[in-house]
Amino acid sequence: MYNSCSQIGSERKQIVRVLLTNDDGVEAPGLWALYHECSRQGIEATVVAPSRERSAIGHAITIFNEITLREHVRGHKNSAYAIDGTPADCVKMALSVIMKESPPDVVISGINRGQNTGTSILYSGTVAAALEATLNGFKAIAVSLAVTSPKTASASKEDPKELPVGTLQDVARVEANYEFAARFSVRLAKVVAERGLPPGVLLNVNIPNVPEQEIRGIVVSKMGHSVFVDEFKAINEKAGIIAYRNVGDRLIHSSEGEDWDDLVLKQNKISITPLHYDLTHHHFLEELKRWVEAEEIESRILGEQVAEELSKGLDAEIVG
Repeated sequence: MYNSCSQIGSERKQIVRVLLTNDDGVEAPGLWALYHECSRQGIEATVVAPSRERSAIGHAITIFNEITLREHVRGHKNSAYAIDGTPADCVKMALSVIMKESPPDVVISGINRGQNTGTSILYSGTVAAALEATLNGFKAIAVSLAVTSPKTASASKEDPKELPVGTLQDVARVEANYEFAARFSVRLAKVVAERGLPPGVLLNVNIPNVPEQEIRGIVVSKMGHSVFVDEFKAINEKAGIIAYRNVGDRLIHSSEGEDWDDLVLKQNKISITPLHYDLTHHHFLEELKRWVEAEEIESRILGEQVAEELSKGLDAEIVG
């Protein structure tokens, strides 16, 4: 049996406290799987999560409205805070208010129900929460469990590039193996606490939703190019106002040949991708500078021509 946790070490620096957040909401099972695993290992975990589902909200923050915070009682413990805001709001509030005097060693966002690979990363509230922590100088990881609908598995053999992933309702009905994902996440968090991460970098982790013995390894992967295909369906019309819903359930995978995150998952391997918030396309910088220089030269020549024509016109008027 392949031991995924052992590959990243067994004895690691003890984490004193962590911040747990997500975009699935404060009652999401993946969030509490992380909490219980932290408790089992003697780690102080503070949960600060949205009061409701905020999936695909990206890095939105609340700036014009009030943000409400309340203690969220689960069982007999006041172990969480619910924020009426976005995942990024939750991290901001946690670091600036709730945990200001006792900051976390690591921030873990997740465990998200559904993979965050390829272009989905750009929409993900899960990744955005970890990114917000990174922006504030904290070590952070985003963790997602690749829960898919049953029809995904059957279709993947028919067409390796494009397959249905099902609606959110389909995904919600699939049994999720959060226990192993939580163990792996906390183990990785210990590695991050010990080794640190480069400034501005977070780890985006995607874990296959299969029994632990079926995990085939860990791959440090690249952000892929997988993209969901939009399909908008009109569901209601009243007084000339039409309501649409995006019912698209197809995912186009990255091209074969590279260790793209979505392709790694298809192989039942754990994908770990380092992400950073610098969106600059560094390889294109020099070429773009040449473009600008060329345009400046053309503008200068054009300006000189215009000035010359104006001068000729003025001379003609004076002579006349």
